[in-house]
Amino acid sequence: MRPSRAGEVAGADTTPAARDCGSRRRGAGSRRLWAVLVAVVVLATACRSSPEPQVSLPDGVPDGAAGPVVAGFGAFGDFGGGAHQTDVARAMERWAVSHRVDALVTTGDNVYERGDPAQFTEQLDVPYQRLRRNRPLWVTLGNHDVSGGHGPSQLAHLGLPGLPYAKELPGVEILFLDANRPDAAQAAWLQENLKATTTPFQVVVFHQPAYSCSKHDSDPGVQRQWVPVLDRFGAELVLTGHDHNYQRFEATAGTAYVVTGAGGKSLYGIDRGCDLAARRLAAAARYHFVAVEVRADSLTISAVDVDGQVFDRAVLTPWLPPAQPSPTTGA
Repeated sequence: MRPSRAGEVAGADTTPAARDCGSRRRGAGSRRLWAVLVAVVVLATACRSSPEPQVSLPDGVPDGAAGPVVAGFGAFGDFGGGAHQTDVARAMERWAVSHRVDALVTTGDNVYERGDPAQFTEQLDVPYQRLRRNRPLWVTLGNHDVSGGHGPSQLAHLGLPGLPYAKELPGVEILFLDANRPDAAQAAWLQENLKATTTPFQVVVFHQPAYSCSKHDSDPGVQRQWVPVLDRFGAELVLTGHDHNYQRFEATAGTAYVVTGAGGKSLYGIDRGCDLAARRLAAAARYHFVAVEVRADSLTISAVDVDGQVFDRAVLTPWLPPAQPSPTTGA
């Protein structure tokens, strides 16, 4: 059985663009027990405008969570062969010197343009060889990985099973899905894993985003097949890619949805406004990775750019199902 879980929200984006995108519908299950985000992210001043919006940052970002880190991993996506792939890889190496990083997790589009096995060494192995000396690389597949029919070869190259599959670190289970085909079979697999977990935290990883205000926008199949399962059975964090930037949303049921698709390929601009069921709390068109740190009672996510600057951070506490209305009795 899942343990009792409390929620989190963090957000401090106050620009006109952020207010436009952030004024979404909010549900009763929205998690607002405490806020820990101190970064202020300034969005692009026009819808899908410049891919390099200015960012205003504080001098230091406090950790916002107490207790020892029991596990950690670095997440990134949309990188294979990109001009800034090595920059992001080196930033992760520097982070790993002073932070716990037990695994590397990708949100897909790992090998461009068509997932050619001839590119595996150059795009998957060499850039991360120092990080992978004592860490596994766990991936989901994006549209570029499967467009040439080489998805199974990539997973085999990395010693991974077919999607969907699950991996576990102390305190957290990570569930990998294939959003190139968001179907009912994977929805059932996801539901069973969410219901049966014995870990305090669960993270779900797939490529096409459930929520995005950018070039590709939210994926209808993911919203139809998987979001209802996540809303009902819960996960603390969903990591996706596809749009080449950083965005963080809070769903009405409390799950945090993060787009981390700026691992090396060219950046995409961010929409100034869009109408989503989830509320966007932070966004930046900036090369980065997301560091996830697990503690006994919290999950910290930090967006870290190629200069090592943390430009967004949130602390998630265990997910609780939305409150149900009290039953009424007839007179």
